[in-house]
Amino acid sequence: MAVLEYDGTNYSGFQIQPGGVNTIQGELVPVLSRVLNEKIDIQYAGRTDAGVHARYQVINFKTKKEPDIYRILWSINGLLPDDIVIKKIERVNPFFDARRDANLREYSYFVVNKGYQSVFLKKYSILITRKLNIKLMKKAARMFSGAKDFASFCNVECLNVNTVRRIYRFTVERTSDDLVIFKIAANSFLYNMARVIVGTVLEVGSGQRVISSISEALKNRDRKFAGGIVPAKGLFLTKVEYFR
Repeated sequence: MAVLEYDGTNYSGFQIQPGGVNTIQGELVPVLSRVLNEKIDIQYAGRTDAGVHARYQVINFKTKKEPDIYRILWSINGLLPDDIVIKKIERVNPFFDARRDANLREYSYFVVNKGYQSVFLKKYSILITRKLNIKLMKKAARMFSGAKDFASFCNVECLNVNTVRRIYRFTVERTSDDLVIFKIAANSFLYNMARVIVGTVLEVGSGQRVISSISEALKNRDRKFAGGIVPAKGLFLTKVEYFR
């Protein structure tokens, strides 16, 4: 098992895709195969979309060797591009599956809420100059907790699958330097779900949407009832938890 972080700015998501587009998996697998000198396949905890980042992505892979983990870690990081890094590698049960065994995934979204964008944050956050009602957004966030049908809060491609997900916690906090941080932890996420939920809550906080519209959207199972989708650059996969 390995934990990695990456800047998703220049990638078309994590998963390898047809057409030769640049992906995290497409960079990672050849490097693992080269260092271990065998064909490596990986499983991963979350399929982050184009432009989305990760502070804590979990993968697992099998090797026939008994590798020196410290040496392997340094060898892999020496070959990966500068925007991908392996943070740690651990031996795990041979039946461990990074995706199927995960019981919680947390995404964080970052919004700068003042009159100008930070030079150091602009690549990883969006700017909203309109004053946000944090108290109201906290109340809106609580409306998403529990097991609910999120058909209104995902890309229309999701409607062919089960759209019920369980949100364990959803927090909205403003820091002293006017950075608003959304954290959503769920058993799993639908395509674009986190970004649509954040977009909807931001519309409530900026006075563009009434809070009761969230209940309406959940009930109607129709994308047109939810808010807009926020840009990918502010979204990070920040935590994955497993049953022990």
